[in-house]
Amino acid sequence: MTAIARLPSAGRALAGVAGGVAVAALLGFRLAGHDEFVTDPVGVLALAAGATGAAVAATRLDRVGNRRAGTLATWLCAALLAYLVLAAWAVWAVTAGHPTAALAVAAWNSAWIPPLALMQLTASAAIRTGARAPWTHPVLAAVIGTVTLANALLTTASEPFTGLPTIAPESWRTVIEPVGAFATLLGVLALLLVPVTLWRAALGSEGSARARIGIAAAGATAAPLTVCFCLLLAIARDPGAVEPSLGSVAFLVALAGASAFSTACALIAARGGVERRQVAIVVRGTGLAGAALAVIGTGTIIAAPGLRLGATSVAFLVAAVTAVVGGGAWTGTGRLTRILTPQVPQASQVPQAPNDKGLAAPTGGVPVTGLTPREAEVLAVLAEGASNAGIAAQLVVSERTVDAHLRAIFVKLGLTPDAETNRRVRATRIWLDHAAANRDHRG
Repeated sequence: MTAIARLPSAGRALAGVAGGVAVAALLGFRLAGHDEFVTDPVGVLALAAGATGAAVAATRLDRVGNRRAGTLATWLCAALLAYLVLAAWAVWAVTAGHPTAALAVAAWNSAWIPPLALMQLTASAAIRTGARAPWTHPVLAAVIGTVTLANALLTTASEPFTGLPTIAPESWRTVIEPVGAFATLLGVLALLLVPVTLWRAALGSEGSARARIGIAAAGATAAPLTVCFCLLLAIARDPGAVEPSLGSVAFLVALAGASAFSTACALIAARGGVERRQVAIVVRGTGLAGAALAVIGTGTIIAAPGLRLGATSVAFLVAAVTAVVGGGAWTGTGRLTRILTPQVPQASQVPQAPNDKGLAAPTGGVPVTGLTPREAEVLAVLAEGASNAGIAAQLVVSERTVDAHLRAIFVKLGLTPDAETNRRVRATRIWLDHAAANRDHRG
C-alpha cells in the first residue's frame, strides 16, 4: 500500500451533510419517543464531536505537511459520520418495518469497527516520512476489514426485539460461533500490532525522536483500550447487572473520545518539538484510562450481587483496588514520561527531519558531503536520537536496511569502531556541527 486514496472535496462535503442530517434525524427520533440507546443525545453528540475533531485534525495535519496522516484523519471523520448515518437508517427501517431493516442493523452493528483501525493508522502515520506505508498498516487494514465483514455476515440481532438492540451479549447471536470468536480474537490481536511496534521503537530511541514516537504510540493505544472498555461492559452487564442502554451509550462516548485522543496525538507528533508537558498529559491520560478500566472492572465484580458482600466490605475493597491500581498507574506513567523525555531539546535545536523531496539537509543547507539523499535522511533521524527501530518506523524501511545505511554512513564519514567512543554519537555530532555551520553561513 503505497498511497491512501484521498476523499475528494465533494465527498467530504457530502459526508458532512449526511452526518448532520443523521444527527438531526436521531435527535428527532428521540423526541418522537424512540428511547433506544442509539438515539441518546449524549452518544449522538459525542460521535458528532469526535467526527468534527477528526476533521479539524485532518486540516491541521495537512498544514504541517503530513498529508498521509491528514487523509487518514479525514477517513476517520467519514467513518464516524457513517456510523451515525447507519444508525439513523437502522432506527427508521426497524420502526417502519422496512424490508431493509435486517441489512441496516447488520451494517450498523459493524460500523464501529473501522474507526478503531483508522485512529491507529492516523496516529502511526503522523511520524512517517515519504509516500510508503509500513507493513503493519496494510496488515491492520486487511484484518480489520475482514473482521468487519465477518461481523456483519455472522452476527444478527436476537429476534424478536423492539427497536435497536444494545451491545449486551444476549441481544445478539452468531451464526457460526467458532468463526465469530476467531474473527474477534484476530481483530484484537491486529489492534495490538501497531501500538507494540511503536512503543518498541520509542523506548529504543533517545531525545526528541523518543518523545514523538511515544506520543504516536499512545495515540495508537487508544483503540485497544476502547475494545477493553467494550469487554468491560459485558462484565458490567453480567455479573454487574448494569443497565445495557447506559453501558451502550458509554461505549459510544468512549469511541468518540478515543478518536479525538488519537487525532490529537497525531497532530502533536507530526508537529515535532514535543514538550515534556505534552508527553506527561498524553502518557498519564493513557495510563490512567487503563487503570480506570481495571478499577471499574474489578469493582463491578466485587459489587456483583452473587458475591453477597456487605456495603462496607465492597467499599473497602474498591477503595483498596483504586489506591493500588491508581497509585501504580500514576507512578508508572510518571516514570515513563521521564524515560520518553530525558532531556528533550528545544525545537530550534532539533535537526530538521527529511523534507518531502527526500533531501535531508540540516536547517535548509546542503546534505553532508558524500552521503546519498537516503543516507542523509537516515543520519538526520539518527541525530534526533532514534534507534534503528525508530529510524525504520519513521522512514518506513526495514531495520536491516537501516543497519546497512548506517554502516555506509560510518564508512563515508570515516568513523571506524572505537572502544572509547560510540559511532552513532560521533555521527550525530558531525550532523549537528554541519547544521550549525549551515546556520552560520546563512547568517
